[in-house]
Amino acid sequence: MRALRFIATAGLALGLAGRVGAQSPELSLNRQAGPLRVGITGEIGRTYSLEAAPALNGTNVWTSLLTLTLTNGQQHWFDAAAAGSSQRFYRVAKLSGPAPMEEALNFRLIDHTGRSHELAYHTEARAVVLVFTGNGCAKMPPMLATIKSLRDQFAGQQVIFWLVDANAPDTRDRIAAEAANLGIDLPILHDDAQLVARAYHAGTTTEAIAIRTTDWRIFYRGAIDDRVGTNTVGTTQAYLADVLTQFLGNQFISLQRTVAEGTPIVFNPRPEVSYAADIAPLLIDRCVRCHSPGNIAPFALANYSVVTNRGLAIKRQVLAGEMPPWHADPRYGVFTNDAGLTPAQKALLVQWIDDGMPRGLGVDVLATNLTTTNYPNAWPGELGQPDYIVTIPLQNIPATGELPYQYPTIVMTNTSALWLRAAIIRPGNPRVVHHCHALTGVDSGSIASYNPGTRPVAYPSGTGRQLAAFSSVRFEIHYTPTGELETDQTQLGLYFAPAPPAMELVADRFSTHDITILPGVREYEREVQGTPSTTKDVWLYGMRPHMHYRGARFQYEALYPDSTTEVLLSVPKYDFHWQATYHLAQPKRLPAGTVLRVRGAFDNSPQNPHNPDPNATVYRGLGSEDEMFSGHFYYAVIP
Repeated sequence: MRALRFIATAGLALGLAGRVGAQSPELSLNRQAGPLRVGITGEIGRTYSLEAAPALNGTNVWTSLLTLTLTNGQQHWFDAAAAGSSQRFYRVAKLSGPAPMEEALNFRLIDHTGRSHELAYHTEARAVVLVFTGNGCAKMPPMLATIKSLRDQFAGQQVIFWLVDANAPDTRDRIAAEAANLGIDLPILHDDAQLVARAYHAGTTTEAIAIRTTDWRIFYRGAIDDRVGTNTVGTTQAYLADVLTQFLGNQFISLQRTVAEGTPIVFNPRPEVSYAADIAPLLIDRCVRCHSPGNIAPFALANYSVVTNRGLAIKRQVLAGEMPPWHADPRYGVFTNDAGLTPAQKALLVQWIDDGMPRGLGVDVLATNLTTTNYPNAWPGELGQPDYIVTIPLQNIPATGELPYQYPTIVMTNTSALWLRAAIIRPGNPRVVHHCHALTGVDSGSIASYNPGTRPVAYPSGTGRQLAAFSSVRFEIHYTPTGELETDQTQLGLYFAPAPPAMELVADRFSTHDITILPGVREYEREVQGTPSTTKDVWLYGMRPHMHYRGARFQYEALYPDSTTEVLLSVPKYDFHWQATYHLAQPKRLPAGTVLRVRGAFDNSPQNPHNPDPNATVYRGLGSEDEMFSGHFYYAVIP
């Protein structure tokens, strides 16, 4: 309920409406102290909304100036925007109750330096402040000194400041260039799909949103201060600083909302979205391969009804970067098995959910395309039935506990060497097989790997792996109990090449055993490097980072003989539960002598949601509670 009250005062034209009771709010105006000073008189503890309009006629539009709860019988604010107005109207609305606090949805974005930031991660903070920005905004450069000052002032009180750029024209490279030009040392999170800006109802640059982390609620949104020009003056009201001071001092926060004066965020147009033509095909392409009956996902996206029942959960997962499970930074490399959504696809899916998930006309193509015969429930259709299948002995998995890796070994019966064009691991029980590698040869090179969400592929064109006569195939399997007694009989499918290939595919890795992560350490960095070949050029085909629960980020970089460098793969948020091999869409030629450098970081802090024990000192080991740092890669020496 909104009870409105208007007044008229000499100097500015204002309207007067009927009374709303003995405790009606009253407005007063005073220009003696510089900018127009607006006073609200009303009930202590009651919430009011102050609005302004440039004229009173049939087309006037009221703009919200602020929402506040009176802590005194009368409170005053300077209206800096009135300085350039010859006429301005005000009205005050008494709200029927406290203004509801908006939920701050969790999200994950990559900043202009390539680092990942997730809101829900920061449980150690008391508040997170988002300030929306954009390249070329004339309002931002004068505000930067104030933003940095606020960051420094409140950093010791566990307040985090992030800039968020959702402007459609701004790319990561352009954002980084502007940050360097303006000397910005805060992270600028690139909201390339504009999901955060839309979810948080941001409309303009310089708008600040303050979030408390105890319940992830927004306790202030609006202007940082009310300066008129580029600089502050004696009457400038420091809205954000005052609110943060009250919040951190456990005081009552009177001011909940003001209006930010910045440059409008350039949003992409909202297209017409069809469930049949757009959403169902998108889910089939990106989600159903795991969300199908009997597959590794906890539920099957069987039809429209299932999607609508889980619509809000899907939106939250997309915002948080959890689903689909793809962790490579799109700025580096193009990969054939890219399972992620493009920014346009994310925006389309979330828009449809926000619009109420309309069914529209036409057949439910999601239901008609549902299948239970896709991998890993069956051998991959594009490869067909294997030429030879290796089956491990039946494995019994207990209901609970942390299991050591299992290493069942099978001795092959081939009397001569064979060349393989593909090798695919098919887990017998996807519920318990966390990951599996098939190793063979003197160097125990991996000929096949399986991780949840794996897209099985043949070896790169022109390459193959040799299987020596009477080879031993050793399986390395990591099982995860489900709470019930389970069994597993994983298989390895071998696909023979009709003739020896031009190049042999080599599986190699650079790793270190030098790992000692002290309790609570958030950024424990490791780096290792090596040269695939000092005498021949090689084709690089794929990379697979490997860490355990405390793995935080991982990167591959080529250091070329001419002293130039190139990032080949960056995984800014490593996830032990989804250990992908990243297959390059186009192989990368590495000149002889090229050094591959792999580096990353571990997170042993309580904020790491996967950390089994943040109080433990962690060393290198095979168990998931231990750690490993290995950069696997796949290449062929060019003849």
